[in-house]
Amino acid sequence: MLKIINNIKKKKIPLDDYINTCLYKYKSSYYEKKKIFGPRGDFITSPYISSIFGEIIAIYITNYFLEKKLYSFSILEIGAGEGVMARDIINTINKFKNNNFSYFILEKSENLKKKQKKNLNKLKVNWIKSLDDLKCKNLFIVSNELLDAFPIKHLKKIKNDWYEKYVCYDNKKNKIISEYAKIKNKNQKIFKLVSKNNDFIEFSPLVIQFLNQIIKVLKKNKNNCFLTFDYGYQDNKFKNTLQGLKDHKKVSIFEDPGNVDITYLINFNLIKKIFNNKSFNNIIMSQSEFLTRAGIIERLRQATNILTSEKDKLKLEMSVDRLIHPKKMGSLFKCLIVTNAN
Repeated sequence: MLKIINNIKKKKIPLDDYINTCLYKYKSSYYEKKKIFGPRGDFITSPYISSIFGEIIAIYITNYFLEKKLYSFSILEIGAGEGVMARDIINTINKFKNNNFSYFILEKSENLKKKQKKNLNKLKVNWIKSLDDLKCKNLFIVSNELLDAFPIKHLKKIKNDWYEKYVCYDNKKNKIISEYAKIKNKNQKIFKLVSKNNDFIEFSPLVIQFLNQIIKVLKKNKNNCFLTFDYGYQDNKFKNTLQGLKDHKKVSIFEDPGNVDITYLINFNLIKKIFNNKSFNNIIMSQSEFLTRAGIIERLRQATNILTSEKDKLKLEMSVDRLIHPKKMGSLFKCLIVTNAN
């Protein structure tokens, strides 16, 4: 925490640099040290709610290739957390006969990579350092709550000029604050992607860069696919959704830096526009719609018929309800599927 604050005391830095410092830069940064997932962490993700989430994704991936009469394929998970979803996907696909697949993980956090290797040590998993390391055909790329973990910028239009949010330290008040500074270079790519009616933009340059890398990978083979889940909204106008999370509660992003997750809601209209500009097929739907279409209700019936404990049945039903109910995770979380248009 002190290292992060001392870094800010030296000079004001852009908002995305501050977020990167808090989450990744040092050993004292958020993703590099503590238990962050699950009931004992600061937030819970879909794979932790029930293994049925990973099972449904595994079935979707398998069916995707079976429909193309392909029985040999590769899966790349980007940002695999502690390896929970990877475990559920691999164990499920292993139940299908005549499938030959390889599983790869691309992980930025060294802390999480260690946990993944420990949790997946009995399964065949390969870790790669960059997307360029992957040369395989018939590749399915999957991620969950990945895009919201990228550092973001805040841009604001005041009169006819654009300003960017910076983070600095107020020595008089003895705390971290933010302020806007006028943008010198107005030729940023983001202005070509958003509606001119916007006077506020919340976006991640690294997400745009990352998605362009995904596009290059998808172009390599007509059967390649990208599937990701994240919480977000669809609108041509941007909202200020930046927030800190600690102990499952919303807090200031300036509170206890290095011990607070910093996240935001994805504007999927911006994501869609990036793929549209490159002529890629892309579909956005709610998490509820994806899981329901992919057979989660049928899978729930099968599982509850096997279970003998009423307590276990109720727990599973409640887990599925949390994943698909519109007022829980079903509507807030979106699913993006991108395939090669050629």
